[in-house]
Amino acid sequence: MGALAVLDEPLHVVEVPERFRFSDENPLTLEPYARNKVGDLPPYIEEVITDELGLSPQEWDALVEQGETYSVVGPHKEYSLSRFVASVRRRNGRDAPNPKVCGDCWGTLACDDYDGSMTGRKGGVYFCGFCTGTF
Repeated sequence: MGALAVLDEPLHVVEVPERFRFSDENPLTLEPYARNKVGDLPPYIEEVITDELGLSPQEWDALVEQGETYSVVGPHKEYSLSRFVASVRRRNGRDAPNPKVCGDCWGTLACDDYDGSMTGRKGGVYFCGFCTGTF
């Protein structure tokens, strides 16, 4: 018979903010977003780089390698994720339309806390622990 382990530590849930700075900590690497290449960033941060900043992934990666990202984004400038967060909230607990992606985050690494069980409030958006291996 196997042993049962009881964990008394609370589950660590990382919320996705409506605004962020590139100097904020990337929950995937625990380094500032500005020090991470595109493959090490959550998809919603990658979208800010390509859609809002107009940089290709290769251009961003070159800035990271040269240590020049803050010359483009600034360490204190805030960027909005409000449209992205609103789109996650609209899922309202529905399953992903594509069965090949995670049913919780739909491949975005962001989940809708439609019942408040993860963040403590309904409508919170949190980082997918299943896809990141933190659950």
